[in-house]
Amino acid sequence: MSNDLRLTIAEIIKRPLFQHAQVVAGHRGLSRPVRWVHVLETADTGQFLNGGELILSTGLGFGEEKEKRLAYLTELIRRKAVGLCIELGRYIPSIPEDMLELANHHQLPLLVFHQPVRFVDITQDLHEYLIHAQMQALRNLEAYSRSLQQLSLQAAGIPKLLQHFQVAVQTQVFYYAPDGSTQFAPVVPHDVAVEMSDLMRSHFSELDSSEAGVRFLSLSATRQLAYQPVMAMGHVLAYVGIVLYERSPDEYLLLTLDNTVSAMAQILMRKMFVEEQALATENRLFDDLIANRSIPEEQMRSLLGITGSGKASAYHMILLSFEKPKNLAEDSLPPHDLTAIFRSLLARHRFRPFIRCMGHRFYFLLIEQQPLADSRRTLEKAFRDVKRIMTQMLGTDVQIWMGVSRTGKRLSDAGRHLAEAEQALAFCQESSSPFFADLGLFRLLFHVPSEPVLKTFISDYLGPLLAHDQAHGSSLVHTLRVYLDVNLSKQEAAEKLFIHRQTLYHRLEKIEEILGEDYMATQNRICLEIALRAREWLRKEEQHQ
Repeated sequence: MSNDLRLTIAEIIKRPLFQHAQVVAGHRGLSRPVRWVHVLETADTGQFLNGGELILSTGLGFGEEKEKRLAYLTELIRRKAVGLCIELGRYIPSIPEDMLELANHHQLPLLVFHQPVRFVDITQDLHEYLIHAQMQALRNLEAYSRSLQQLSLQAAGIPKLLQHFQVAVQTQVFYYAPDGSTQFAPVVPHDVAVEMSDLMRSHFSELDSSEAGVRFLSLSATRQLAYQPVMAMGHVLAYVGIVLYERSPDEYLLLTLDNTVSAMAQILMRKMFVEEQALATENRLFDDLIANRSIPEEQMRSLLGITGSGKASAYHMILLSFEKPKNLAEDSLPPHDLTAIFRSLLARHRFRPFIRCMGHRFYFLLIEQQPLADSRRTLEKAFRDVKRIMTQMLGTDVQIWMGVSRTGKRLSDAGRHLAEAEQALAFCQESSSPFFADLGLFRLLFHVPSEPVLKTFISDYLGPLLAHDQAHGSSLVHTLRVYLDVNLSKQEAAEKLFIHRQTLYHRLEKIEEILGEDYMATQNRICLEIALRAREWLRKEEQHQ
């Protein structure tokens, strides 16, 4: 589309009004497209240029003065004019060598009229052409948009849509998926496809995946890529682009790219949601795990579609719980609509993901497609992206908590690892880590019955302090918790409590008076640490009931 409607300087010099014009410099820039035509006689008025103009001049403002003519030509180059036409005559009888050299150096076409010509006729002729071309481009763009809608309704695939895009822009186009697969239209030789795919894989892997819009990648002095991410819910599904040879993209070509990207996003999202609907087996598997029903190894492998008798890959069980902002409508976005996006995202991090959404919880079983050198770091990076997408879709006020199990080896142990993820989720705020491996003593608390063991334990060690706080409105229990958390640093504890150190000393003396002077002995301190955390955990459990 754009190729047919661009008006280049090479095409302009073929028009009747340019029959007596001669190109004397900047021949390599003749393929530049002209956006408008402007009469400009002095460098002082260069601020009126927007770039892409063909300039007409009689030399009135600079004549044969070297300093003025070079300043004039330099200003045109700086303002990104695409060519200069000079009428030879009274003000400038011939083009000096210094202007020719400067124009050649910057590949700025320099044309001369050997006979007088009416500039008004030139501007009228070219402006009519340009306006007609713009209107035709808009009509073409509208027709292209309608054709994309028709293809989308016909459930056309990516290859057909890519071919349709290529016919519209009449240049090489490509489709790149994050898994590394690439499609070209028209088809390119194998060695070129491999080279381009490797280049795109290297470039796209370093991009910020949250940014939309057109971007450019220079390949050489005469070749560049213009590409745009195909995005859904803040996640990049693929990239679509154009290979440009010795040209810059015009706005209509970029609009065609944008329309194509929107159509591809719809096709990919529809495909992903259809795939999600076919995952009933996966949901039944999670239902069995959540219900703590034992599943033999062979049955697990069969349910997950793992063939062969070789050793299963390492896997991770993860629980993600979230709370929507109160001001967000309940029907604003069904959480399960995010599973397709999460599946695509986690696959990019080299996991084979199995996902179940129930209420305000997501259950993940992530099987490593290949052994990871640092699985923890990979998981942290992947779930930073998951949280970013949830924040983008549900609002910045959404509360998100996670629990991550230890690495699993046998699939039949998935239920046990799910319990680990549940425990890590329950204590993630107290332990400040979502990983079960970091829970420490919390691993024991989870399995201690709250009635009567935990409550009796809490009463034995904290009962006197709790009674004093209730009777006097004090906060000795909180003071003790902060004091222990900072490893008995009085200065740091006072800062965290926002009190003077002298006030802290009085509180600690009162705590010692109530609990006894040996309350900081090793065994007593450990028991106090456990009692404090068990109390907070029980209070949180009671709030959720």
